[in-house]
Amino acid sequence: MKDQIDVAVRRSPKYSVFMGIGAVLGVIVAGVLAMFVDPADMPMGYTVAKGVGLLLLVLGVGGLFIGGLIALILDWAGRKRAKEFRVDAQIDMVDDPKEIARRRIAEARGEDPDAAAEAAEDADGTVAVEGGAASANADDAPEVEDTTDNGETGRGAAPDSTV
Repeated sequence: MKDQIDVAVRRSPKYSVFMGIGAVLGVIVAGVLAMFVDPADMPMGYTVAKGVGLLLLVLGVGGLFIGGLIALILDWAGRKRAKEFRVDAQIDMVDDPKEIARRRIAEARGEDPDAAAEAAEDADGTVAVEGGAASANADDAPEVEDTTDNGETGRGAAPDSTV
């Protein structure tokens, strides 16, 4: 089935790239700031390594957040500049799962899946069987008795089962 649909084409930023660049810039800024830290100015109980670690953590996470925020703003701006197009699309309806399975089995056997479906059913509603033709009428089918012992209705035991 062919149809025409409207699509919007726009540029969209990769959030992970913007956030990664923001985090790297935050770490670089923390490294630059750490070079200017005087160990004598550090509060009691803190070492320069602890101070640098705290700067790396705070500025790295801050850069990650700011990079994501910039990507979000660019994404919002890109939505306003999106261009609309009408395109031809071929929309295929999803087949019945039984039909898909029948086709896959026919393909695995090396048969043509469409030819197998046509050969299986004649014009008068009979199904072709190896020994002849079997009728598709439910009235001609033999009755099957439920042999379950547990009182439930439904299927009988599986072949060769000990239940």
